[in-house]
Amino acid sequence: MTDDATIEPDPQTDPQAASEEFAAAFVHHLGRTPVRDLAIQAMATLADAAGIRMGLGPEGAAVADMAQARTAIEILRALVAAADQELGAAATRPFREPLAQLQLAYAKLAESNAAPGGHPEPDPSSRLWVPPGGRTE
Repeated sequence: MTDDATIEPDPQTDPQAASEEFAAAFVHHLGRTPVRDLAIQAMATLADAAGIRMGLGPEGAAVADMAQARTAIEILRALVAAADQELGAAATRPFREPLAQLQLAYAKLAESNAAPGGHPEPDPSSRLWVPPGGRTE
């Protein structure tokens, strides 16, 4: 008979052990992945999240949340600017056009949602780019 204190937990039957194993693997991964790669992955994730939260993904309106979309776009915009300075224009070039398309799509959706019966317009103090004539202040 073995002592219970020396038995290794089975990650397949012990959720705590599985969680600890995942955390250890994640820390290992972060310690070996260049920050440049992490920034690029974050920008790609935010671009995807923004589109999905505008209802443009496979789940459509079921997951649409314009406030969350706006937040994702704003953070992506800031991250692209910071990455441009730290990593160079070549690293951020693939994100500039998608960012502009997301901003335009957001502005169009926000305008259509502001129509009678729609949702209120986003905060006018937002730093989100809006096409000329798209915001009345």
